[in-house]
Amino acid sequence: MQITIRKLLSLLIAAAYTMTMIFQAHGMTFGVAKTCLILLIPLALIWFPEEIGSFTGYVGRGGNVDAEIPPIMVTVMGWVFLVGMPALVYYVTR
Repeated sequence: MQITIRKLLSLLIAAAYTMTMIFQAHGMTFGVAKTCLILLIPLALIWFPEEIGSFTGYVGRGGNVDAEIPPIMVTVMGWVFLVGMPALVYYVTR
C-alpha cells in the first residue's frame, strides 16, 4: 500500500474533526468515540477504493452485487462523506 497525498489529507481532516470534537466536548466522551468510529467509513473508502470497488457477491437479505464499481467512484463517495456531509449538516443546523 502506497501512502499518497489524498490518503494523508483525509487522515489530517479526520484528525482535525476528532480534535475539534474532543475540544468542544471538553474531553473524550462516548459520543466522540462513536463519531470517530463513523469516520472510519469514509477513510476506508478513500484508502482502499480498489478493494471495496472490486467486491461482488452476496450482500445479505437476497441482495447480490454483480458488477464492480470503478475505484474513482468509491473515492469520490469517501470524500463526499468525509467533507461534504459535515459541511451540509453544519449549514442545515446553523
